Amino acid sequence: MSDSKKKLDTNRFSVVMAVILLAYSISPFIKIPDRELIMQLPGFLFLLRADYSGLVSILSAGLGATGMAWLLQTRSDELADGKELEHLLLPALTAWAIGVPLGALEINLQWWAVFIFGGFILAAVFLSEFIVIDLDDQRANLAIIGLSAVAYVVDLILCVALRAASIRLYLTLPVYFIAAGVISWRVLKLRQRGNNRMHWSIVTAIVTAQVAIGLHYLPVQPIQFGLIMTGLCYSIVVFAIAFDKENAFKKSWLEASLLLTLFIGVALLLPS
Repeated sequence: MSDSKKKLDTNRFSVVMAVILLAYSISPFIKIPDRELIMQLPGFLFLLRADYSGLVSILSAGLGATGMAWLLQTRSDELADGKELEHLLLPALTAWAIGVPLGALEINLQWWAVFIFGGFILAAVFLSEFIVIDLDDQRANLAIIGLSAVAYVVDLILCVALRAASIRLYLTLPVYFIAAGVISWRVLKLRQRGNNRMHWSIVTAIVTAQVAIGLHYLPVQPIQFGLIMTGLCYSIVVFAIAFDKENAFKKSWLEASLLLTLFIGVALLLPS
């Protein structure tokens, strides 16, 4: 394929980024009353609160997936049927994750720092996903490293922001499960050059969800919670990659255990 078709359409890219960031930049200035859905079940009160910032995050996730699909149209001849979906998941998750901390912060220097940082990682995801369509591209290895790093950063942002928001467990647990499953599946597929290891993604999602249940009732600070959850997801992915290469448990668990211990150690050293 010609090099011109492998270049990102800067006009489309600018439009997609502008629309998503504009949605976030104007949301603090629009005040819409929160809506609550209350359902009394036997022995259980179900409360679902819908606010404007949450709706903007969901809308931005849709814009992230739609925008990525629009960018991929210039390379549609390289995509097999159904393969396009895998390139849409991480942009959608990243666009949504940016809105979670933005919705919880007041307009100040910290808000703008998150906004700018979120814009950079979203741009990196769009560019990297566009490159890894062709794994023989000389830029593919760097793009895979970038996507893997951003995926774990997104997981950390989600875990820290949701923990800090003190949301009920039944609302956050599906997010932890889906985020860990999607991120581990995408990273494994990238690192293993297109091989599908769905079973490892399911294991990662189940294990992280179980740990999240236990940590939810402990006096753990948001950043500590995020480090433990992200470290667990990262360690399982590392174990899965090593196990598939070595096909031996004893040779695979050591690196993963050391990494998990490192993340937990850093989390425990942070002030409570």
